[in-house]
Amino acid sequence: MFQLYVSEDKMKITVSVLSKTKDGSEISGDSTLKLKLDDGKILVALSDGMGSGKEANKTSNELIKMIKKLMSAGFEKEAALELINTNLTMNAKNETFASLDMGIFDLYTGNLEIIKNCACPTFIKNDKEVKMIHAISLPTGILSNVDSVTFDTDIKPGDIIVMCTDGILEANMEAADKESAFKEFLGNIKTENAKKIADLILEESTDKSFGRIKDDMTVIVVKVGN
Repeated sequence: MFQLYVSEDKMKITVSVLSKTKDGSEISGDSTLKLKLDDGKILVALSDGMGSGKEANKTSNELIKMIKKLMSAGFEKEAALELINTNLTMNAKNETFASLDMGIFDLYTGNLEIIKNCACPTFIKNDKEVKMIHAISLPTGILSNVDSVTFDTDIKPGDIIVMCTDGILEANMEAADKESAFKEFLGNIKTENAKKIADLILEESTDKSFGRIKDDMTVIVVKVGN
């Protein structure tokens, strides 16, 4: 899936979304969303349903649909997040939890707002330098009281933003610090093409798990350009 967003803003973004489904599973538990908001900002979201298969897909897909409905209807972000957090908490109590990873790109001011709820880190790459943004991870079983965490960061042409589900990071069987290993891998990637980067990430994750897909893997790569 490959899409180019062009606006009258100072920047543009190219978005590439790629995924692989867990071996033996009929459908991925990961769901994604790309949406242009009424104020011109671009929203990119990723949700990872607990486990894999139909139930995981249903949980993550319902969360993504809720985000699309609220944000398309013009809800203020704070009100939308409150409703989303309520939904996540209720699902967690029913043991049907899905993580939320969301980025809102303001291509006029050069700002990226990152919203996370039990999601993997977001990686921002520029040449060989890679910055990692992550929320505090919670132990298993303490999901019912977690709220979304919001981060703000500047973006500029040449930046490459990578969002992924834990199937990508956990695929590395050899690394003790999987996040740092992935960060180093991103720093060594030379291409700036979003689709090629997404391809390389999936290939590397598959190789590191010795060809087995032990969990659903989804990666979103966003390239910021002029």
